[in-house]
Amino acid sequence: MRGNDPYLYGEKVKAYLRRGARPLPGFTEYPNPQVGYGALCLRDSLPL
Repeated sequence: MRGNDPYLYGEKVKAYLRRGARPLPGFTEYPNPQVGYGALCLRDSLPL
């Protein structure tokens, strides 16, 4: 299947994005009502 994930669905995508989120300066608690899980980083989110 050319390395694609045949079981990729909405909840799994959200989990990948949360895992790869980078913390933002000035915030210590995540998820945070202002910034959520932090800054989106696709490189760190998606498995190779």
